[in-house]
Amino acid sequence: MENKTSLAKFACYWGSIFGSVIFLYQVLSVWIHFSGTFFQTLLYSLIVVFAMIFAYTKFRQTVGGGYLSFGRGLGLLSLMSLLMSAFFTLFAFVLVAKLDPSMLQEQINQAATLLESNDMDTSFLEEERFYTIIQISFVFSNFFFDFVGNFFYALLISLVFSRNNTPRFENLNRQEDTNSRPSEEQSPKDENPDNQNDQQPTK
Repeated sequence: MENKTSLAKFACYWGSIFGSVIFLYQVLSVWIHFSGTFFQTLLYSLIVVFAMIFAYTKFRQTVGGGYLSFGRGLGLLSLMSLLMSAFFTLFAFVLVAKLDPSMLQEQINQAATLLESNDMDTSFLEEERFYTIIQISFVFSNFFFDFVGNFFYALLISLVFSRNNTPRFENLNRQEDTNSRPSEEQSPKDENPDNQNDQQPTK
């Protein structure tokens, strides 16, 4: 990517790529009955952290010239988190609509059993409008909690990696010093022949 690439374009590009990876990973987890386990959640977190570290370091090297401030780094990873959470929410919608429509119904049945045990009315649970509200709440709650978790990772990564930054003006000064040293070292050598000629005795 060129140095003119903006932070938003960079975040959208890599956020979409890793968001697609997350979507496929979640679908595959449901298909092989791996979803909901501890290791599935752990692997998902590792994918998110790897995606953020990869994007952060790549942006710092290719666009930032080796430097990326805490604020810009956090903005980059926050926008990536937003996109990855959007793909995760898309998976949640596909899950309740196509992959496992009975999942929410089972939870509703458990709630109905709990209400009946307390002699409470459960007729509202059978209404179609209530089921639609449950679906919408499930999808948006997945987006909210996933984004909060991703933002925590973004904040932590930006804080840790920004401490290893070297400001741009220091890099430029170092380059100027290294470029000026050879000329300074060669200047005395260039003057030696003239000095030697001046010191030779005349016959």
